[in-house]
Amino acid sequence: MSSLDKKQAKKLYVGEELTKATIVQELSNAVVFLKGRGSSKQSSVVCIDFIKLKRIDTLAVVFIVQIERFIARSSEDLKISYQNLPNDLTSLLKLTSVEQAIFHD
Repeated sequence: MSSLDKKQAKKLYVGEELTKATIVQELSNAVVFLKGRGSSKQSSVVCIDFIKLKRIDTLAVVFIVQIERFIARSSEDLKISYQNLPNDLTSLLKLTSVEQAIFHD
């Protein structure tokens, strides 16, 4: 399950799995986290960290797409960065146009 870094309130850790069994809970946790960060008057950057992630399936791409959609609809001032994406997730992202959207730097 996702967890919030207590010391760094702008970082969300994705749980150990992004699979069919966990995607709904992980997305729910991420949306709650993002809603709490997007309400300030100033621009904010939050990090989604995949360091704990050990197992994925293709729904991991859906996780990122849904986060990007939520941000696009909900908050112009909230920016997302992604850290520690595992190689298998990066490979899946390369098969889609999502890679360009999240690595636009």
